Amino acid sequence: MVTKVEAATIAAGSGIPALVTSTGNAAAALAGKDVGTWFSVNGSRKPVRLLWLAHLASVEGTLVLDDGAVRAVRDRRTSLLPAGISAVHGHFEAGDAVEMVSPDGTVIARGLVNYGAAELPQMLGRSTKELGSSLGRGYDRVVVHVDDLVLV
Repeated sequence: MVTKVEAATIAAGSGIPALVTSTGNAAAALAGKDVGTWFSVNGSRKPVRLLWLAHLASVEGTLVLDDGAVRAVRDRRTSLLPAGISAVHGHFEAGDAVEMVSPDGTVIARGLVNYGAAELPQMLGRSTKELGSSLGRGYDRVVVHVDDLVLV
């Protein structure tokens, strides 16, 4: 039952209403009768890609954010810049899913990263403008774009 409630909660949070009932009550539920537990929508419908990222994507690494980056990503819903990353964990390539965590390890978001784990350490704490100048074109972009990021 716990799994059913978790699935219904995920659906409702994704903009999809859900009903948990027994199979014996399915016909009554479809007829509009009050059987089971209804989970109302508590968010707007999200694109399938972001639902995949939030719930199904295999996470290949972790980016530890400083407090300023946590606020920017979580509260202002902005892209993640290299200046806000304090540590990199895991082995991942550009395009892989990573988790973004606060300094205390709380998961803030998941996203598709634009750089591999081997590239990021030299970029930590530096501005994109500085990286573009010192490392060359291509290093002047965000680490995780807001369109490839979902809060969890």
